[in-house]
Amino acid sequence: MSMGGWSSDWSVGIRIWVERAGQAILGKGRLELLEGIDRWRSISAAARQMGMSYRRAWLLVQSINQAAAEPLVEAAVGGIQGGGARLTERGRQAMIIFRDLQRQVHHTAATWLPRLVQGTGAAPVHIAAAVSLEDVLGQLLADYALRRPEAPVRAIYGASNELADHLLAGAPADLFLAANQEQLARIVAAGLANPGTVKILAENRLVAIAAAEQEITIRRPADLLGPEVRRLALAEPASPLGNYSRAYLQGIGLYETLLPRVVHVDNSRAVVAAVQAGRADAGLVYSSAAVTALGCRILFRARPSLGIRYAAAVMKGAQSARARALLDVLASPVAQRRLRVCGFVVRAPLER
Repeated sequence: MSMGGWSSDWSVGIRIWVERAGQAILGKGRLELLEGIDRWRSISAAARQMGMSYRRAWLLVQSINQAAAEPLVEAAVGGIQGGGARLTERGRQAMIIFRDLQRQVHHTAATWLPRLVQGTGAAPVHIAAAVSLEDVLGQLLADYALRRPEAPVRAIYGASNELADHLLAGAPADLFLAANQEQLARIVAAGLANPGTVKILAENRLVAIAAAEQEITIRRPADLLGPEVRRLALAEPASPLGNYSRAYLQGIGLYETLLPRVVHVDNSRAVVAAVQAGRADAGLVYSSAAVTALGCRILFRARPSLGIRYAAAVMKGAQSARARALLDVLASPVAQRRLRVCGFVVRAPLER
């Protein structure tokens, strides 16, 4: 039986929710609301990011707490529009576990569907992407695989400067997603990527983090000079994150003074791991990394003027048409909403 006639029309639709005694606690929209509250510490701010009215968000929070028979969200006193909000410990656990469940189910479905529609024999589109995009890109590609099982995608992650070096040395790729526009410019200048396809997908910010259980009173950059921070984890200066971190600390006159305390590691994930393991008292990471950093809390946020932008371009080659179609999906409103939920900053218009 030939599969070619129907493979491109098949997809898998998945709905996952958690309920108690027939009452819904968590689903896709409710998870997004909890993620927004966890990030912004505000129901109104989370609602704005979702394009939802405050009243609707407030009623959803009440519904979640009632269905769970215990608070997953605690709102501070201050009236309907006042005060802040935070997830309780049980609420944060529920958010993390449900998010992981979603990822695993979508990944499993995305793996099995191509086997159901096999026979097209299409070569995969290869993506070289900044490692700080791994979580959100994995979610986006899993959704893409469910809707386009006949168009396989393979991704490799690494520091943007290292990926650019590999591409310049001849490593194959159809799409390059960099955390630094300079690295993408190197590829375009070498004639390996089509300059007309360059898109700015999202922005990021730097934040300082520490272990959640650590009693540390750091509220501003100058506090990093205090005795509470004996070791500060930073990414290697050659990497985009390390370069941004150094530029930020130099800009506020702290870099040279802090340098004896610095523990250099490979990337944003390694900074988080160093803080989690107690090998550093604090660290500078991307805001997107802090969103999923278990057991860590944000101490302060750096000024948003560093220009941390994620740029993408289609490489020249046989797969350029399919890579361009995939890039259009990654720049779509649905993808931008997911980027925003995962801690990135998305501003319109973002195309160059």
